[in-house]
Amino acid sequence: MYHIAICDDEKEILNEILRKIKISFEEKEIPAEYVPMNDARALMEFLQKQTVDVLFLDIDMPYFSGMDIAGFIREKGLKTILVFVTSHDTLVYQTFAYRPFGFIRKTHMDEELKEVTERICKELMDRKQELLLAKGQEITRIRIKDIFYIEAEGNYLNIFGKHGVIKYRETMTNMETELSGKGFIRCHKGYLVHSEYIEKIRSAEVEVVCGEEITIIPIGRSYEKEVKRKIMELLRN
Repeated sequence: MYHIAICDDEKEILNEILRKIKISFEEKEIPAEYVPMNDARALMEFLQKQTVDVLFLDIDMPYFSGMDIAGFIREKGLKTILVFVTSHDTLVYQTFAYRPFGFIRKTHMDEELKEVTERICKELMDRKQELLLAKGQEITRIRIKDIFYIEAEGNYLNIFGKHGVIKYRETMTNMETELSGKGFIRCHKGYLVHSEYIEKIRSAEVEVVCGEEITIIPIGRSYEKEVKRKIMELLRN
């Protein structure tokens, strides 16, 4: 379930955007929960507490402008897909620094909203196949199918894949949750392995094909039964 927020201080426009977004996403069979707001202060509080996958944001609002909120999103490294909505075409050029996903001019609402929502639907589907790593204002994208395995090292994870090795500050538990249902198996407290690259499995270890090399990864005693169960489950599917 995706969370889509819409913020515009003009209630009529807010309701119209909400109605048309719902139609577009339902046509694409994208499951979503919609959060309309007409107060930028409420939106700022919401962003600090809840994950927002997509945000349609008016630029010219009291208390916090759309650019103020965009700056907050960028500063926090949030993965929110940001679309600016404006009735002032000239403001569009001032927003480039925030790298929004798209723009919608209120004077061209119908055609531009349709085009943007179609791109958003594609982006959401593509993101299911990617792991996004945020480091400050920089976001690195890794194709999930290109990851061989992940190794814990202190407060960091080493992500081994076709891209080489990327060190990322995160817990293994959070990463396991992030990759749930995407073919990964927790075989040890310090290792998460992509099942596609498992060549052999023994009672105490698995062989993982990493390009032209084979890496031996241990199976923790408490993980052995669960590893075998997941392997059988993947084979049946």
